[in-house]
Amino acid sequence: MAPRTQFKANQVGGFNADYYLGKNPDVGSNFNDWAGQQPMHFANYVRNHSDLENVWRTTVQEPAYGKYPAETRWSWGEKHWNKHGQGEGRNMAYNVGDNYYIMSKDLANDQSAEDTFAAWHFDTSGRNEGRYGTHDAWFNSPGEVTKRNDAAAAALKIETDRLAEDDRLFQLDLEEERAAALLKVAEGAEYSRLASRRGGGSQTLGASGAATFKGKGLKSSENKRGKGRGTGQFKRPYGTSNLSIAATGKGNQQSTLNL
Repeated sequence: MAPRTQFKANQVGGFNADYYLGKNPDVGSNFNDWAGQQPMHFANYVRNHSDLENVWRTTVQEPAYGKYPAETRWSWGEKHWNKHGQGEGRNMAYNVGDNYYIMSKDLANDQSAEDTFAAWHFDTSGRNEGRYGTHDAWFNSPGEVTKRNDAAAAALKIETDRLAEDDRLFQLDLEEERAAALLKVAEGAEYSRLASRRGGGSQTLGASGAATFKGKGLKSSENKRGKGRGTGQFKRPYGTSNLSIAATGKGNQQSTLNL
């Protein structure tokens, strides 16, 4: 079996632990379950501390003078952790998946360990499940781009329809104003035509009335004065007129005719 490799969060490109854990709360729950199992790897604990690895190689793997029996890293590392390492605050190696391990001092309360676990989860399974490691990756994903394009197209159609309706209503208002203006002009023309006809009738009627009045005046005068004898109303009043008419007689004498 191939030895495990330490997994580090910074080896995963395009990943942000805060985003990933925030969008995938199940990953945080998985980390808590995993940490509670304390999947410690004592051999890698020894390997990741150079002083322990040196002691194991020189005094445990090949005991000096046969003083101590040979012991595996795992066995010796477990004893060291329980007797010294945990109290010294050393990092322990914790198995994750089939091929990796994570180093941590206090796994259950280590945010960096949870971030590394999240990176491991994304790299080994989350990516294939269609999860995104960063906000930008999600934002620029084909599905989100299509959604935004569809939303933009829908919004554009709504705005286009609104503008078209506004224009239609404007044209209706404009047409109503034109019709009202034409009607007003037509009413004015008809009023002028009718006024002109009424004006002509008045003149004719006035002339006729005047003639009738004169005629009636004449008739009345004849009845009153001439008693049907003609235009007696124009006769000179009774009496003597001092009108003198000069006539040339014999001897160039002027005679005066008294009428």
